[in-house]
Amino acid sequence: KMFPCKWILVVMLQLGARAASGDEFFSSVHAMTKVFEYEQKMLQQMQKFLNNNQKKLDFLKETLRDFESERNEAREWGPAYFDSPVNKYLLNKRLTVDWRRVENLMEASTGEKPLSRLQKLRNGNWMPGKGDLEGALDGVLRLQFVYRLKAKDLANGILDGVNYGYNQLNSEHCVDIARLALRDQHPRLAHSWLLEAKDRLTVGEKSLELKPQILAMLVQAKAELGDFRGMNETYQELLQIQPASEEHGRNYESFLQAQGEKVSLNESQIIEEHAPIPEEGEVVTPFQAFCLTCSGHWQPKPHELRNLRCGYMTETHPFLWMAPFKVEELNLDPLIVLFHEVIYQSEIDIIKELTRNNLRRGQVTGLNSSIVSNSRTSQTTFIPVTAHKVLETIDRRVADMTDLDMKYAEDHQFANYGIGGHYGEHNDWFNQISMDNGIVANPEHGNRIATVLFYLSNVTQGGGTAFTYLKKLVKPKKYSAVFWYNLHASGVGDVRTQHGACPIIAGSKWVQNRWIRELGQSDRRPCEYWDDSVVTRSQVMEILKREK
Repeated sequence: KMFPCKWILVVMLQLGARAASGDEFFSSVHAMTKVFEYEQKMLQQMQKFLNNNQKKLDFLKETLRDFESERNEAREWGPAYFDSPVNKYLLNKRLTVDWRRVENLMEASTGEKPLSRLQKLRNGNWMPGKGDLEGALDGVLRLQFVYRLKAKDLANGILDGVNYGYNQLNSEHCVDIARLALRDQHPRLAHSWLLEAKDRLTVGEKSLELKPQILAMLVQAKAELGDFRGMNETYQELLQIQPASEEHGRNYESFLQAQGEKVSLNESQIIEEHAPIPEEGEVVTPFQAFCLTCSGHWQPKPHELRNLRCGYMTETHPFLWMAPFKVEELNLDPLIVLFHEVIYQSEIDIIKELTRNNLRRGQVTGLNSSIVSNSRTSQTTFIPVTAHKVLETIDRRVADMTDLDMKYAEDHQFANYGIGGHYGEHNDWFNQISMDNGIVANPEHGNRIATVLFYLSNVTQGGGTAFTYLKKLVKPKKYSAVFWYNLHASGVGDVRTQHGACPIIAGSKWVQNRWIRELGQSDRRPCEYWDDSVVTRSQVMEILKREK
């Protein structure tokens, strides 16, 4: 919901008057002449004051128009305006960097009252800080990296082929993103943003300040990417602008000395915005597999999908003969199925109310404790099943869906993913170190035998669940739930269930997790006659067939 409120900036100029000391000036022409001369100096100081403040007023008026224009655009779009991660970044930038500039200009004594009001608002704990701004920038870079987007498209408001029509990024915005990309060791992305920043330079003092920064960072990016000819040409261009800069000279010489004979200033490299897509059979890291699955460059082969079915499920409860579950098989080994229309809007409304003001930054399980990590950017909360009868209803439904006992299931977890929100590749089952170190609550309940992930919202773009080993991407669909076993029947963790939440390109994603523990499941999912973590059922059947 967009609130119909306006920011009204009132800039006041007040001139104080000092009382005479008691000397009588009107009876003396000489004295009056001196006063007249003093008044002339006062007028000169007043003129300087007005000139200086006029520049401030002109800047504040222009900024006010820009801010109001952006807010009016946001009102016209409604809540959909914040579906775009770039719009969220621009808002964070405005509320941190741009408003700080306004505050600095208003710090003159003539603006004490509006300044006090502004500072009270800016210092409120509801306002974003530097960390929020970096988080927004990091979200943009994550989208660009994972989905292999172009900086030019992002700067123009085009996200994975969809034009959202938001305000285009200016040169300074591109520099901000490039600086973070360099810091986080993404020289290809930094290079693309710096070229875009250079193209977007306009005439004015700001451009004169930005261009040397852009060129200096381009030198660094080209050096890291091995384009030494381009690095040298960019450095020469930088020297033409700032020939007396000792810092640039020292940095350049230090780099050449560190590289030694390896550097050939005639060596040129064509710098692509993204690394080449790995060839079939090429070894990749888990994170690369995650990105390739999220972006759709990795997909199952047709023969791997041939035996998958969809239909109605009625076996686990007599009531299902009247209202069966709609089930779609996504994978057979390990088993992954998608249930359609298994949670209702009335239940989601209650869940949203239960989670109101309770969401906190999500954590991951470390070696010794749960920690905040950039691998997981979401807001989460845990709510016990006893908190509301609707949670009990959902658990009864999950029991019917999975044929598993929910008595020892963990508390309901709810998560919301926003700007670039994601959860990197991981397994839901606990490793032995976590179990032994007391990090896992109620270890006597056993490991997480299975997961049921409810999708409580649709997502405009992105936000799928990527199973990296299986090259499968489950796109979020409101009211549906995906189920899979985390463990082999033998109780060993199944590495093939490694999965992750792909970054949100546009929109917001709400999910509910039901993590089901092993205790009480022996009659529901009995062990096989062999260790299925070593040999699969299909392999056993093949062996038996040969023996016959």
